Amino acid sequence: MNKNTTLSIFVDESGNLPIADNASRFYIVSLVAHNQQENIEKSIHELNESFARMGLPNLCFHAGPLIRREDGYEYMGWEMRNRIFSAMMAFARKTPFCYRSICVDKKFVASEKQIITQFKYGIYEFLNAAKLPAVADFKIKVYYDCGQAVITNLIHESMTARYGDKWELAQNVRPDKYRLFQVADLVSSISLIAQKLQSGIGLTKSEEKFFGGVRNFKRNVLKPILRKKI
Repeated sequence: MNKNTTLSIFVDESGNLPIADNASRFYIVSLVAHNQQENIEKSIHELNESFARMGLPNLCFHAGPLIRREDGYEYMGWEMRNRIFSAMMAFARKTPFCYRSICVDKKFVASEKQIITQFKYGIYEFLNAAKLPAVADFKIKVYYDCGQAVITNLIHESMTARYGDKWELAQNVRPDKYRLFQVADLVSSISLIAQKLQSGIGLTKSEEKFFGGVRNFKRNVLKPILRKKI
């Protein structure tokens, strides 16, 4: 492996930490890893062209609001939102990356400390499962928008424990700048829906309408993404 290779890790979360936050029973952190030796510029260009043909050249994909028809997607019908989602899924299928989603069901934890501990071990497991080459062979760069301080601290703790000072946290990360960050958002949203189904919670009305039922979601959305899971 070329010693100038950079391994990018994009981090996104769904939900909130406080146990008292009844609006988010599940808290998910997703990590998406990509070896920059594997060039994806052509796939990014094709995705950008797809969005441009839809009249959305500067679209920043955000799965949750797209599915729920919120935050910029309010005036789009199902067909347009489905085209956007399908384009992002096509990009995810052809792009070389691996991921792990760490999910905590707050119904079964007693404290926020327990949640943090589960995430800590989940990140370590991800780094082990990724079977990364010796750190001397590449640089590691983590992309996170620092949305929640607890996740930022866990990233620092986990990466430093594993790699010392052989990694860096990208500064001023914005989702609209990185298509792989948007993939991490896609993975988090899909993982959240899958976790709800596994826990006996059905699709919401907006999810049911958007995906056309549980069977379609599992076959057309979840199954292709699970192929990337480690």
